Amino acid sequence: MGGAVSGRRAGARAGRVATLLLGAGVGLSGLSGWSAGAQALPELATAPATAAALPPTGAMQLFGAAAAADPVGPGDLLDVRIFGQPQLSGGLRVGPDGEIAPPFVERLAVGGETPAQIEQALARAYGGMLLHPLVSVRVAENNSRRIAINGAVPRPGVYALSGELSLLQALGEAGGVDPLKASRRILLLHAPPAEASVDRGGVARFTVNEALETIDLDQLGAHPELNRRLRPGDVIEVPEAHQIYLSGDVMHPGAATLTPGLTLAQLVGSAGGFLPQADVHHVRVLRLEGAQRRELIEDVGAAQRNRGPDLTLAPDDIIQVPGSGLRMAGLELLDFFTGTERWRVQQSVASKVP
Repeated sequence: MGGAVSGRRAGARAGRVATLLLGAGVGLSGLSGWSAGAQALPELATAPATAAALPPTGAMQLFGAAAAADPVGPGDLLDVRIFGQPQLSGGLRVGPDGEIAPPFVERLAVGGETPAQIEQALARAYGGMLLHPLVSVRVAENNSRRIAINGAVPRPGVYALSGELSLLQALGEAGGVDPLKASRRILLLHAPPAEASVDRGGVARFTVNEALETIDLDQLGAHPELNRRLRPGDVIEVPEAHQIYLSGDVMHPGAATLTPGLTLAQLVGSAGGFLPQADVHHVRVLRLEGAQRRELIEDVGAAQRNRGPDLTLAPDDIIQVPGSGLRMAGLELLDFFTGTERWRVQQSVASKVP
């Protein structure tokens, strides 16, 4: 009598455990998977096929759903986890055709699908052998959504594109743009999807159009639409800034960065101005044209007084400010008669300025 009662109690406990497991979404195949080890093929569920579909509602419909909503593409590596089924879990690489090959089921086309949509597709695929399978999909490697940033930035390279990313955000990821080393005009190369068409003979033709856009960073404040939203495959090229070279009788000779619209008078002003002996009316500008340099003689003194044109500088210009012999002789005479040695002091200061 006591043995029968004990048997009934043990059976009732086993029934309650099985009910709890089935309610949590683990079918008989899940139990067999745990007991048989990672190498065993899970047994087919004994429930009807219609009962294997995901619950229509409820928080446990998806287990560990990926936070990102970016679509996957060829080359991406997916980390797939199925609750209670280690033999079905692991990494799946998206092939060039946009398909994955999960174990024991047919290949699935996932190109352009989000991780959440792939979770649902895998749950349906495994619904024939598992009761309410709980699937988690995460993008372990993002190889299909990439952008490249090249040129005069601290950290050039290839970056993964996740979500929405603007041009300025991408440049910030690369360390920003150095105003002294990089040009203010950057290049953005778009590679739109190929356009398909059929010719008269019925043969499919594909055309790839590339769009090159030049964006002036100084115009972004007045034109926010220039802060383009990036797409996979975009390439950002940050050219190095052009240099110009100033020598002769100025306070701070040396190389300078060419900014758009910089004029000769502005360059001299930024260099501290002319020295007293400078010939401001015959400033030489050596401009590169092809493989040769052409000499230009500019009256900067007239431009500073708004009585003449002010030359706009070009990349790699060399500016030479000569000294005036007449002014030099006059300064020496002035120092001789006044005893102030102003000319000698001025010359000493100029020689020490870097």
